[in-house]
Amino acid sequence: MRLGKEPSPRAGHESANDDKYSKIRAQRKQFHMVLLSFVLVFLCALALLGVFSKSDKAVRPGLKVRLAQDLPATENDDPSSPKKVLKSIVKPAALSKKDRLKSSPDEREVPPPPPPPQSEQSEAELAKIVESIDAEVRVIKATGVIMETDEASLKATMRLQDATRKLLAARYGPHDKPYRIRVRLEFQDTMPDFGEKGADGEFLIEMAPVALVPHSVFTFMEIARKYNGGAFHRVAGHVLQAFVKGRDFQHLAFQEYSEQYPHKKGTVGYAGRPSGPGWYVSIQDNSRNHGPGSQQKRNPYEADSCFGRVIEGFDEVVVGRVRKMPGDGFINDPKKHVLIKDLQILVAGSGPGAVDGYVEWAQEGTRKS
Repeated sequence: MRLGKEPSPRAGHESANDDKYSKIRAQRKQFHMVLLSFVLVFLCALALLGVFSKSDKAVRPGLKVRLAQDLPATENDDPSSPKKVLKSIVKPAALSKKDRLKSSPDEREVPPPPPPPQSEQSEAELAKIVESIDAEVRVIKATGVIMETDEASLKATMRLQDATRKLLAARYGPHDKPYRIRVRLEFQDTMPDFGEKGADGEFLIEMAPVALVPHSVFTFMEIARKYNGGAFHRVAGHVLQAFVKGRDFQHLAFQEYSEQYPHKKGTVGYAGRPSGPGWYVSIQDNSRNHGPGSQQKRNPYEADSCFGRVIEGFDEVVVGRVRKMPGDGFINDPKKHVLIKDLQILVAGSGPGAVDGYVEWAQEGTRKS
């Protein structure tokens, strides 16, 4: 006997199908929501790109948003890099003809100009800097340290050289071409050839490169600028030596020397240790006599400073006449000296009066002050 109605197999099967379809509908709904979210994000990206790509009259003028372009260049070759992905998804809106005209090279936004360089230091400021470092180097020199191997000394002398190069350029002009000094002489009637050749004579010195010995070059340029007299007063077998009048000139702050500019025949160097302001012309090769380790045993690196060379008048005037001063060694009688009347500074230039690309230097307020 049946107590109740048994569920049919068909009804159970329909219930299972309903559960299956419910799950499918839920999955489809979830997929549609994800797809809708992606579409919304895509539309927002397009809208933002359109806003930021407007002309400079837009709400935020001058702002440039570069999505793919601002990524590192190292990602260019990687197809999965963000730069490639963004390029494939986000494409800038096409410009109208009007916008294309506004985007001409003349009207496009350009990066701001670099900040102006700091104002150059004046000659007076540079002179104070050189004076200060010069005093510092002299103090170090007075301690007796071997400056050519002492780290602190080398740093100080390099600072002095760098500052001096700037001062030379400010006071005497660019030193791409070496400065020159014309030495004008007066031979006295005690000279054996006075009756034949007279009182006048001159020779030309080309200064050493400022890149090598700026302190030494500057010292002689200053001697010439403030020149107040001097004379050749010594005849030796290897040099002809001159003194400089006046107390305005100190000896060198340190024994500046460059192996690239040795004491060859015809060069000029500073006499004494410490060297200067007295100077000499080498009438033979003195690379060993006045080079590193010469004239003393304590410091194997110390040398006389060599600061120039005679390029005109060496044979005719220096050797041909000055060497014939009456006397030998140091000559004490002033009447037998060869007087140095003037030291004329020549700098690179053109125009009236220029000779071989050089003109006489003149600067108001500093010329032989």
